[in-house]
Amino acid sequence: MAVCLRWGSYFAVLADPARPDAPNIVDEQVSHIDDTEMARMNIEVSAALAWWLTLRGEDDRRYWELVHRTLEYLPTGPKTVQPLAYGDRLLACTMPEMAAHVRNSWPPERLDRDLEIAATNGVRVIANTITHVAWRNGPVENVHAGRFQGYDLDRRRVLPKAEKAIIRHAQSGFSTGLKATDFLKHNDAWPPPAERVLPFMHGLVGPYRWSVTASSRVVEIPVRPADAARS
Repeated sequence: MAVCLRWGSYFAVLADPARPDAPNIVDEQVSHIDDTEMARMNIEVSAALAWWLTLRGEDDRRYWELVHRTLEYLPTGPKTVQPLAYGDRLLACTMPEMAAHVRNSWPPERLDRDLEIAATNGVRVIANTITHVAWRNGPVENVHAGRFQGYDLDRRRVLPKAEKAIIRHAQSGFSTGLKATDFLKHNDAWPPPAERVLPFMHGLVGPYRWSVTASSRVVEIPVRPADAARS
Protein backbone atom coordinates (compact mmCIF):
# COMPACT_ATOMS: atom_id res chain seq x y z
CA MET A 1 0.00 0.00 0.00
CA ALA A 2 2.77 2.45 0.93
CA VAL A 3 4.82 1.76 -2.21
CA CYS A 4 2.01 1.35 -4.74
CA LEU A 5 -0.55 3.87 -3.51
CA ARG A 6 0.25 6.35 -0.74
CA TRP A 7 3.75 7.38 -1.80
CA GLY A 8 4.04 5.84 -5.27
CA SER A 9 1.08 7.28 -7.16
CA TYR A 10 -0.59 10.59 -7.99
CA PHE A 11 -2.49 10.19 -4.71
CA ALA A 12 0.61 11.60 -2.99
CA VAL A 13 -0.09 14.93 -4.75
CA LEU A 14 -3.72 15.10 -3.66
CA ALA A 15 -2.95 14.18 -0.04
CA ASP A 16 0.28 16.18 0.30
CA PRO A 17 0.32 17.54 3.89
CA ALA A 18 2.83 20.23 2.88
CA ARG A 19 0.22 21.97 0.72
CA PRO A 20 -2.43 24.32 2.12
CA ASP A 21 -5.95 22.89 2.18
CA ALA A 22 -8.28 23.64 -0.71
CA PRO A 23 -10.90 26.19 0.38
CA ASN A 24 -13.76 23.68 -0.04
CA ILE A 25 -11.93 20.60 1.27
CA VAL A 26 -14.43 20.05 4.10
CA ASP A 27 -17.46 20.19 1.77
CA GLU A 28 -18.40 16.53 1.24
CA GLN A 29 -20.90 17.50 -1.47
CA VAL A 30 -18.11 18.74 -3.77
CA SER A 31 -15.97 16.52 -5.98
CA HIS A 32 -12.31 16.89 -5.04
CA ILE A 33 -10.86 14.47 -7.63
CA ASP A 34 -11.35 14.82 -11.38
CA ASP A 35 -12.15 11.77 -13.53
CA THR A 36 -8.79 12.01 -15.31
CA GLU A 37 -6.98 12.11 -11.98
CA MET A 38 -8.88 9.04 -10.83
CA ALA A 39 -8.00 7.22 -14.05
CA ARG A 40 -4.33 8.09 -13.59
CA MET A 41 -4.33 6.73 -10.04
CA ASN A 42 -6.10 3.53 -11.14
CA ILE A 43 -3.38 2.98 -13.73
CA GLU A 44 -0.41 3.89 -11.54
CA VAL A 45 -1.52 1.85 -8.54
CA SER A 46 -2.27 -1.21 -10.66
CA ALA A 47 0.95 -0.97 -12.70
CA ALA A 48 3.02 -0.69 -9.51
CA LEU A 49 1.17 -3.60 -7.92
CA ALA A 50 1.75 -5.73 -11.03
CA TRP A 51 5.48 -4.97 -10.82
CA TRP A 52 5.43 -5.88 -7.12
CA LEU A 53 3.60 -9.18 -7.75
CA THR A 54 5.94 -10.05 -10.61
CA LEU A 55 8.96 -9.46 -8.39
CA ARG A 56 7.41 -11.59 -5.68
CA GLY A 57 6.98 -14.44 -8.13
CA GLU A 58 10.41 -14.15 -9.78
CA ASP A 59 12.82 -12.96 -7.08
CA ASP A 60 11.53 -13.68 -3.60
CA ARG A 61 14.75 -12.58 -1.92
CA ARG A 62 14.71 -9.17 -3.60
CA TYR A 63 11.02 -8.81 -2.85
CA TRP A 64 11.54 -9.26 0.88
CA GLU A 65 14.54 -6.91 0.87
CA LEU A 66 12.27 -4.19 -0.49
CA VAL A 67 9.52 -5.07 1.99
CA HIS A 68 11.93 -4.54 4.90
CA ARG A 69 13.19 -1.27 3.40
CA THR A 70 9.62 -0.07 3.00
CA LEU A 71 8.83 -0.83 6.63
CA GLU A 72 11.98 0.99 7.70
CA TYR A 73 11.75 4.12 5.56
CA LEU A 74 8.12 4.71 4.57
CA PRO A 75 5.17 5.53 6.85
CA THR A 76 2.87 2.55 6.35
CA GLY A 77 -0.11 3.22 8.59
CA PRO A 78 -1.67 0.65 10.95
CA LYS A 79 0.19 -2.67 11.23
CA THR A 80 -3.02 -4.66 11.74
CA VAL A 81 -5.37 -5.41 8.86
CA GLN A 82 -9.11 -5.99 9.14
CA PRO A 83 -10.98 -8.36 6.80
CA LEU A 84 -12.29 -6.56 3.73
CA ALA A 85 -15.96 -6.77 2.82
CA TYR A 86 -16.24 -8.62 -0.50
CA GLY A 87 -12.59 -9.64 -0.18
CA ASP A 88 -13.68 -13.26 -0.37
CA ARG A 89 -14.42 -12.66 -4.05
CA LEU A 90 -10.70 -12.30 -4.67
CA LEU A 91 -9.98 -15.55 -2.87
CA ALA A 92 -12.80 -17.32 -4.73
CA CYS A 93 -11.18 -16.34 -8.03
CA THR A 94 -8.20 -18.54 -7.16
CA MET A 95 -10.15 -21.77 -6.83
CA PRO A 96 -9.60 -24.28 -9.69
CA GLU A 97 -13.29 -25.15 -9.60
CA MET A 98 -14.18 -21.50 -10.06
CA ALA A 99 -11.79 -21.20 -13.01
CA ALA A 100 -13.41 -24.19 -14.74
CA HIS A 101 -16.91 -22.84 -14.09
CA VAL A 102 -16.02 -19.36 -15.37
CA ARG A 103 -14.43 -20.69 -18.55
CA ASN A 104 -17.44 -22.88 -19.31
CA SER A 105 -19.83 -19.94 -18.87
CA TRP A 106 -17.73 -17.31 -20.67
CA PRO A 107 -19.34 -15.75 -23.77
CA PRO A 108 -18.00 -17.85 -26.68
CA GLU A 109 -17.43 -14.82 -28.90
CA ARG A 110 -15.01 -13.34 -26.31
CA LEU A 111 -13.32 -16.45 -24.94
CA ASP A 112 -10.32 -16.65 -27.29
CA ARG A 113 -9.63 -12.91 -27.08
CA ASP A 114 -9.86 -12.78 -23.29
CA LEU A 115 -7.74 -15.90 -22.84
CA GLU A 116 -5.06 -14.25 -24.98
CA ILE A 117 -5.14 -11.16 -22.75
CA ALA A 118 -4.94 -13.38 -19.68
CA ALA A 119 -2.01 -15.28 -21.17
CA THR A 120 0.04 -12.22 -22.14
CA ASN A 121 -0.86 -9.81 -19.31
CA GLY A 122 -2.18 -12.08 -16.58
CA VAL A 123 -0.36 -10.48 -13.66
CA ARG A 124 -1.60 -7.04 -14.69
CA VAL A 125 -5.15 -8.37 -15.01
CA ILE A 126 -4.91 -9.68 -11.44
CA ALA A 127 -3.38 -6.38 -10.26
CA ASN A 128 -6.23 -4.47 -11.94
CA THR A 129 -8.80 -6.50 -10.06
CA ILE A 130 -7.03 -6.16 -6.70
CA THR A 131 -6.74 -2.40 -7.29
CA HIS A 132 -10.41 -2.22 -8.25
CA VAL A 133 -11.47 -3.93 -5.02
CA ALA A 134 -8.91 -2.41 -2.63
CA TRP A 135 -8.76 1.14 -3.95
CA ARG A 136 -11.34 2.18 -6.53
CA ASN A 137 -14.39 0.62 -4.87
CA GLY A 138 -13.66 2.15 -1.49
CA PRO A 139 -13.78 5.39 0.51
CA VAL A 140 -11.96 7.29 -2.24
CA GLU A 141 -15.31 7.48 -4.03
CA ASN A 142 -16.54 9.77 -1.23
CA VAL A 143 -13.82 12.24 -2.23
CA HIS A 144 -14.30 11.73 -5.96
CA ALA A 145 -18.11 12.00 -6.09
CA GLY A 146 -20.04 15.25 -5.79
CA ARG A 147 -20.80 18.41 -7.70
CA PHE A 148 -18.17 19.99 -9.92
CA GLN A 149 -16.56 23.27 -8.85
CA GLY A 150 -13.15 23.01 -10.51
CA TYR A 151 -9.90 21.93 -8.87
CA ASP A 152 -7.08 23.70 -7.07
CA LEU A 153 -3.73 22.69 -8.56
CA ASP A 154 -1.59 23.78 -5.62
CA ARG A 155 -3.81 22.72 -2.70
CA ARG A 156 -4.37 19.57 -0.70
CA ARG A 157 -7.74 18.05 -1.64
CA VAL A 158 -7.93 14.97 0.61
CA LEU A 159 -8.67 15.49 4.30
CA PRO A 160 -6.56 13.49 6.80
CA LYS A 161 -9.61 11.55 7.97
CA ALA A 162 -10.48 10.64 4.37
CA GLU A 163 -6.87 9.65 3.70
CA LYS A 164 -6.94 7.39 6.77
CA ALA A 165 -10.13 5.65 5.63
CA ILE A 166 -8.75 5.17 2.10
CA ILE A 167 -5.47 3.72 3.40
CA ARG A 168 -7.15 1.33 5.83
CA HIS A 169 -9.44 0.01 3.10
CA ALA A 170 -6.54 -0.36 0.68
CA GLN A 171 -4.41 -2.18 3.22
CA SER A 172 -7.15 -4.72 3.80
CA GLY A 173 -7.75 -5.18 0.09
CA PHE A 174 -4.07 -5.51 -0.80
CA SER A 175 -3.60 -8.02 2.03
CA THR A 176 -6.43 -10.15 0.64
CA GLY A 177 -5.00 -9.77 -2.86
CA LEU A 178 -1.58 -11.01 -1.74
CA LYS A 179 -3.21 -14.04 -0.14
CA ALA A 180 -5.01 -14.72 -3.40
CA THR A 181 -1.79 -14.61 -5.41
CA ASP A 182 -0.14 -16.91 -2.88
CA PHE A 183 -2.90 -19.46 -3.47
CA LEU A 184 -2.32 -19.24 -7.21
CA LYS A 185 1.44 -19.68 -6.83
CA HIS A 186 0.97 -22.74 -4.67
CA ASN A 187 -1.22 -24.39 -7.30
CA ASP A 188 0.48 -23.31 -10.54
CA ALA A 189 3.62 -21.79 -11.95
CA TRP A 190 3.92 -18.02 -11.82
CA PRO A 191 2.54 -16.21 -13.73
CA PRO A 192 -0.56 -18.42 -13.62
CA PRO A 193 -1.98 -19.93 -16.81
CA ALA A 194 -4.68 -18.03 -18.64
CA GLU A 195 -7.51 -20.25 -17.38
CA ARG A 196 -6.64 -19.34 -13.77
CA VAL A 197 -6.60 -15.62 -14.59
CA LEU A 198 -9.99 -15.59 -16.32
CA PRO A 199 -12.07 -15.35 -13.08
CA PHE A 200 -10.32 -12.06 -12.26
CA MET A 201 -11.74 -10.66 -15.51
CA HIS A 202 -15.34 -11.46 -14.59
CA GLY A 203 -17.61 -8.44 -14.37
CA LEU A 204 -18.69 -9.26 -10.80
CA VAL A 205 -15.18 -8.69 -9.46
CA GLY A 206 -12.95 -7.10 -12.11
CA PRO A 207 -12.98 -3.57 -13.58
CA TYR A 208 -14.32 -2.76 -17.02
CA ARG A 209 -11.84 -1.98 -19.81
CA TRP A 210 -8.87 -1.00 -17.65
CA SER A 211 -5.52 -0.91 -19.45
CA VAL A 212 -3.26 -3.94 -19.08
CA THR A 213 -0.17 -2.12 -20.41
CA ALA A 214 -0.19 1.56 -19.35
CA SER A 215 1.87 2.73 -16.37
CA SER A 216 0.57 6.33 -16.12
CA ARG A 217 -1.29 8.98 -18.09
CA VAL A 218 -1.40 12.74 -18.59
CA VAL A 219 -3.86 14.64 -16.42
CA GLU A 220 -5.65 17.70 -17.76
CA ILE A 221 -8.18 19.09 -15.29
CA PRO A 222 -10.47 22.13 -15.24
CA VAL A 223 -9.12 24.45 -12.56
CA ARG A 224 -11.10 26.66 -10.23
CA PRO A 225 -11.64 30.23 -11.48
CA ALA A 226 -9.28 31.62 -8.84
CA ASP A 227 -6.49 29.30 -10.03
CA ALA A 228 -7.06 30.31 -13.65
CA ALA A 229 -6.76 33.98 -12.69
CA ARG A 230 -3.46 33.36 -10.81
CA SER A 231 -1.98 31.46 -13.77
